[in-house]
Amino acid sequence: RKEELGPYPFLRADDTKDLLGKYMNTTDRRPNLVILIIEGLGHAYSSPNGYIGNFTPFLESLKQKSLYWENCISSSGRTFSVLPTLMGSLPFAKNGFLEQHQYPLHFNLQNIFKHNGFTTGFYYGGDASFDKMKNYLEFNQVDNIIDITRYQEPYKKLPAASGESWGYEDQAVLNKMLEMTAEQSPYMNVVLTLSTHSPFLVNKQQYYEKMFDNQLSSLNLPPEKRKLAITYKKQLTTVISVDQALKEFFEAFKQRSDYENTIFIITGDHSMPEIVLQNKIDRYHVPLIIYSPLFKSTATFKHIVSHFDVAPTLLSFYKNNYNMHTPTQVTWIGKGLDVGGSASGYGIPIMQSKTQLEDFIYANYHLSNNELYRINPDLTSDKESNDSKATLIKNEFDSFKAKNEKYLLNKSLMPDSVYHRYFDKLKN
Repeated sequence: RKEELGPYPFLRADDTKDLLGKYMNTTDRRPNLVILIIEGLGHAYSSPNGYIGNFTPFLESLKQKSLYWENCISSSGRTFSVLPTLMGSLPFAKNGFLEQHQYPLHFNLQNIFKHNGFTTGFYYGGDASFDKMKNYLEFNQVDNIIDITRYQEPYKKLPAASGESWGYEDQAVLNKMLEMTAEQSPYMNVVLTLSTHSPFLVNKQQYYEKMFDNQLSSLNLPPEKRKLAITYKKQLTTVISVDQALKEFFEAFKQRSDYENTIFIITGDHSMPEIVLQNKIDRYHVPLIIYSPLFKSTATFKHIVSHFDVAPTLLSFYKNNYNMHTPTQVTWIGKGLDVGGSASGYGIPIMQSKTQLEDFIYANYHLSNNELYRINPDLTSDKESNDSKATLIKNEFDSFKAKNEKYLLNKSLMPDSVYHRYFDKLKN
């Protein structure tokens, strides 16, 4: 269908439901928020239901005390889109939102939390200029941008391959966040890890290889899965190492008074492309865990959600339970974690690389390179030859692309007045 698009095709009233409120005890202080984005953390090797097996025993124990989405979809096959998607439920522009020479005025978690009195931070072991992340963070006036330039002894870099190291190990990044946030409440921090990236070399390699061997033995995998796990021992050893780093991070955090009033989000930016995919959707299938000591009950969800749904849900929670001032008009792509991909007239666009916008999930269908797949409840998929369904979903995908094109043409997501009215109201 051809839509007559206005100048701001993504702008709409925020109608996101508060999903999180009923699971949490409220306190007299706004909870801190810590978002942990784990490089290359795919469902295939971080869940007992993954096609390789579970190599994240700590995260598995955390899931039992959390809200856990088994079927979460990332917005791309590389890291470039994770910040704008998780933080702002934003469109892709031409080559990913971060690649634009000038960012349009827009709302996201970082600028909304900052203007509600939170100290904002971004913690990374590599170069924050990578993929233009630093430009984006500076545009949003993030208070603490911590990257490779901000670590000293005793923090350790990852082992070098061909003479060059990507940056500091995950343990260093997580500890740096703890070190810098002791006196900052309330805070909203984003951590992006690195150790699970090619060339898959970590410090104390033999120690983690032994942990991998022990985990492999404890899983009692069927022969095919076991063989697959051994084939990717190098990659999975780094997965074991980040899981252990997270365990140590939470144990250290528990000793602090701010821990009891903090909400944690843990997800992968995408699955490792170096590990064989069983289905086209596998590259984007990542865990999503929301954990907090504030929880009074927990749940596991099976419906399909995406990174686009995270920011709307978080803001709805803070608005409804802590009187946080949030925008009434938004440009979210996602509808919230309560409905996710099942929302009527809503699909999940996925950009595999900066030049490939070829994947779209709609209800229980996956359109990939114009081929249609039916998605099963466990997120496996089967080729589907339903022409009318394929046409419907292509039309929905075309509708999203048309909105994205219109935004590119106008170089604006919303009238300046909507943006400034919100922030001016906060100042007064």
